Amino acid sequence: MFTGHTESLAPPKPSQLKQDVQLADLAVKVDTEKVAANQEAYQIQSLLEFQRLANYFSVAQIFLRSNALQSRPLTKDDVKQRLLGHFGTCPGLNLTYAHLLALISREEAKGNDLKAIYVTGPGHGAPAVLSCLYLEGSMSHFYPQYPLTSTGLEKFVRAFSWPGGFPSHVNSETPGAIHEGGELGYALSVAYGSVMDKPELLTVCVVGDGESETGPTATAWHAHKYLNPAESGAVLPILHVNGFKISERTIPGAMDDLELLALYTGYGYQVRFVEYGPLAKDEAESEEKLLQLNINLAASMEWAYEEIRKIQKAAREDKTPIVKPRWPMIILRTPKGMTGPRATAKHQLEGSYHSHQVPLPAAFKDDAEFEMLVRWLKSYKIEELIDVDKISDGTSWFVKESALKIVPKALDRRPGMLKESYAGYQPLDLPPFQKCALKDDVKMASLMKAIAVYLTEVVRRNPNSFRIFSPDEFESNKLDGVFDATIRQFQWDPETSAPGGRVIEMLSEHTLQGFLQGYLLTGRHGLFPSYEAFIGIVTTMIEQYAKFRKVAQETKWREPVASLNYIVTSTLWRQEHNGFSHQNPGLIGNLLTLPRHMTRIYLPPDANCAVSVMAHCLNSKDYVNLIVGSKADTPCFLTVDEAEKHCIAGLSVWRKYSTEDGVNPDVVLVGIGVEVTVEIIAAAKLLQKEGVRVRVVNVVDLMTLGEPGSHPHALSPEAFNGIFGEDLPVVINFHGYPQHVQSLLFSRNQSLGRKRFEILGYIEEGTTTTPWSMLRLNQADRFTISERAIGLIATKKPNSATAARAAELQGWFRHQNRLQERYVLENGADSEEVSAPVV
Repeated sequence: MFTGHTESLAPPKPSQLKQDVQLADLAVKVDTEKVAANQEAYQIQSLLEFQRLANYFSVAQIFLRSNALQSRPLTKDDVKQRLLGHFGTCPGLNLTYAHLLALISREEAKGNDLKAIYVTGPGHGAPAVLSCLYLEGSMSHFYPQYPLTSTGLEKFVRAFSWPGGFPSHVNSETPGAIHEGGELGYALSVAYGSVMDKPELLTVCVVGDGESETGPTATAWHAHKYLNPAESGAVLPILHVNGFKISERTIPGAMDDLELLALYTGYGYQVRFVEYGPLAKDEAESEEKLLQLNINLAASMEWAYEEIRKIQKAAREDKTPIVKPRWPMIILRTPKGMTGPRATAKHQLEGSYHSHQVPLPAAFKDDAEFEMLVRWLKSYKIEELIDVDKISDGTSWFVKESALKIVPKALDRRPGMLKESYAGYQPLDLPPFQKCALKDDVKMASLMKAIAVYLTEVVRRNPNSFRIFSPDEFESNKLDGVFDATIRQFQWDPETSAPGGRVIEMLSEHTLQGFLQGYLLTGRHGLFPSYEAFIGIVTTMIEQYAKFRKVAQETKWREPVASLNYIVTSTLWRQEHNGFSHQNPGLIGNLLTLPRHMTRIYLPPDANCAVSVMAHCLNSKDYVNLIVGSKADTPCFLTVDEAEKHCIAGLSVWRKYSTEDGVNPDVVLVGIGVEVTVEIIAAAKLLQKEGVRVRVVNVVDLMTLGEPGSHPHALSPEAFNGIFGEDLPVVINFHGYPQHVQSLLFSRNQSLGRKRFEILGYIEEGTTTTPWSMLRLNQADRFTISERAIGLIATKKPNSATAARAAELQGWFRHQNRLQERYVLENGADSEEVSAPVV
């Protein structure tokens, strides 16, 4: 049997670095003279011309509403009144994008097929990315309303940050994009996720020096250690150090080359510096500096790709993988706002944070700033790069071929049109859940162990398109049965360095989330299991991703991707040993704020339901799926057939635990979650002993409770009444915060009479205690449920036999809780009465 249960007892492998090496000698040196002497072969002139156009189009997008090619003298009426966007990073992005195109073209000319994705961390540099996409033809390919003509350019330039147009940051409307340019810190991890199991793919990731200050980026620099070059592609990180963020110097901007070299060499990279140097004194020096910068970057890109191919060849063809390979990275130092105005009367712009956003914010009304804008646009000399005769008719492509030599001839190898970035989905080969379900005679089982059996089969059937990204909790969460089919993937661990394991464990939830996003957005499937209390670390990433996919669903040319799947376990009800800090079910509430049609929240009550839900989630597309379940052994309430029907319905009456199949009940008891459902069953038994007629309901799909029309799974009024009645008392015992269920029920007519519904759940009463005491402390135990049920019945039917005994029964139930509390304090454990199986 193949097993991934490794002990990791071997000592760490030695570094590729020589023990006596001097730090300064580690900076990579490349032969720039070769490129300088062969500028035509490296398309240096085309690179410069392409960037002039891209920089011009970037400025035009930020500032102009009309007259994009200045076919007549510019006026203030041509300038947008709401000036939005970020110019400071644009020249650097145009520089790196152009060099990626040139690299693809050179490989194309050699007969090599290079697939490449461009990921940008400085997301608000959208004008640059859009300009490059327009020049390479991707914009007109996906948006025919922006043809490669002067008329199309007018529409394109106006559309930036314009109502109904493109936002100021890269989003899913941007061809080639697999990363939302909003919250910073995740570009690098997304890039690494994109190349996993894509051996032919290169993702170039530009990390802004401001973004590099974030914690998620700091850990993502380790991502190459989880990349197996035999089975996966490569990432070329480019740290773009322009020195400043919005209004302050960046940390890398305050570090010298030696300090940066020490840091990134320590991360495990070969570091190549490409630098512009001090600001140019005049136009002639500026042109020379830009020439040398492009020669340097062309040579550096060539070196980096050659190093990547060496590492991959050793692992793939030579079958002798390099131990701890040192992957290449480039540190690119250029002035912020390069090629922009040098200064206004008040501030320096080029080489300063004042160029971060809109360098001339009053250009639409201030004479001096308007004149500076005119000179700025003219400085790119685009009249040298366009065919004036083709502008006037508005129907012909007007850019001269010399500026476009770097663009690959194959349309589907231009980064904006690479299929992997927008149409790469391939379904999983999934076994029917029944194949891995438990036999009907099994009484107790762990939901997580049952899910692990199913995932083991999924891994076997899908060895190259399914991965599990987990913090250091995989075995703790009882999912380690998966190691019967695979191992961990950690290339720097001697135990897992060569084979391609399907499980990546890293104590950085942010990095794992980025891996998963990149993996999904390039067509594959994944799963993120976590402790319930700590999954909230990636909440904003989930929200950003959901926004990206919502817009993607509204973008006609983007195809669906696999759902974002989470399992949260080690839940609050069984974290009594770790204490209050480990008790937090808050992710449920966060997901309820997402676009409702994208959200699925499942709380399977037992192992068979958990396997059924897992199979459903892995087969779904474009959802954010959350599965909440216990890892402890808990009762198996349903047979395989019952579980299937229950999960399809989303909720159902559990007739075998109800009075006479739940007909004519005095009260409806509802369980939503594992431990809380156990208490519902126990409470039903207690109440039935006292002559109370009970209907037991379980909800596995939380969204069924929502307002009709608010979610595809929301029950119709008729179905809701069939389950909960129109005027029956209802006690709901919920896994998480009661207000989350209250928010779903708020628009239900039945919920307006609040006395009819009693919702119990976690109320932030946690500590280190016993398992059942957690339920008692949060008033979600069987005795509290019974007490509240009696109160509701007495209120609804004041003349009933139950009402007549209400004081007696409620007092007795409260007394039972006090007895259990006393028992725990005396014995340090729960009594047999509350810890014994309920079925």
